[in-house]
Amino acid sequence: MHVTALRRLCSWAGDGQRNTVVVQSAKAATAAVLAWILAERLLGLPQPFLAPYAAVFMIEVTVSRTLRVAGEQLAAVSLGVMLAAVVGILFDSVTVGVGVAVLTGLLLGRWHRFGSSGVWVAVTALLMVTYGDSDQPAMLGDRILAIALGAGTGVAVNALLLPPLYLRRSERALTGLGSTATALLCDVARELREPGTGGQPGRWVERSADVRVQLDDAVDAVAWTEESARANVRRAAGPVAAGTTWGRAVVALSEGWPQCTEIVRATSLALELQPPFGPLEPEIRESAAAFVEALADVVRAEFAFADSRDAHVAACRRAEERLRNFEDAVSSHTGLTRGSSMSAGSILRPSAAALSLLTGESPASPSGTGSVDEDGSGVE
Repeated sequence: MHVTALRRLCSWAGDGQRNTVVVQSAKAATAAVLAWILAERLLGLPQPFLAPYAAVFMIEVTVSRTLRVAGEQLAAVSLGVMLAAVVGILFDSVTVGVGVAVLTGLLLGRWHRFGSSGVWVAVTALLMVTYGDSDQPAMLGDRILAIALGAGTGVAVNALLLPPLYLRRSERALTGLGSTATALLCDVARELREPGTGGQPGRWVERSADVRVQLDDAVDAVAWTEESARANVRRAAGPVAAGTTWGRAVVALSEGWPQCTEIVRATSLALELQPPFGPLEPEIRESAAAFVEALADVVRAEFAFADSRDAHVAACRRAEERLRNFEDAVSSHTGLTRGSSMSAGSILRPSAAALSLLTGESPASPSGTGSVDEDGSGVE
């Protein structure tokens, strides 16, 4: 029964975001109790309240942030204790001591190395001065020991007891992003081949802007996931900490999507025949559709994280080939009008850069497109 209950608890907290407030609150309470037991019952420190006081502030939303905050908090609170000791020696009046401790503590706490914990220099000094025994330097070591004990307890609890790992948000964000971007490019290709089948070209730019919004959300989600994986002992954190393809996929799409938006906008103008754009020749329409369709396959393969990299390599090769076909169709076609030439050129112009950026290659590469190694290892 206890095993079943533990499994349910782990499953309930497994998302990393769901119930975060409750889980982190419970961990803070656990850390405080353990720190109090260690400081008051086992070590008999004269001011044991400092241990749970420090432990509570160690329960951060990620393990790596806990480690960073632990160092900042320990330094800030220790400095606050030492400041209180100095104030207690120099001033007999508690009222004067409070003013000096707070003023000096706030100024010292502004040092950038303390991060957001700088305020605790003043707060800790204030507590020590008003506690009444800040003028006893002999207790300084015990106070710092209690703080260090509490900080260590908080770090251990947060790192070992259901350490937070934020995976679901990234999974949802990336899945939705890949689907939205792929669907738009497929509609563009479909409309080029068969007018009237690719949705409303007038809404393509709006849909492209939606992809941009989803990209921003995905960047935040992936950054949050990667931070939560650092120093995390959970088994699922291993692949994330080692570097999954999530970050690479988001960066590639983020850099390449402005060029994709240009392709979408140019195609919309060419199909709606807005002056000075003229109608595309059938051969050029087909080659452009084939390339945009291949571009959609590159995005689809990049966000199909369960598949092997072979699918992505194959998609990149196919897109490069179709881009060359598109370029050849435009350059070799005779009899293009000025309007038709502008339509074809406006679609072709951002195509090489879009493919290069989506495949992680520099758009300034000699070939002008992303490349796949001859040995089949593919782009990274």
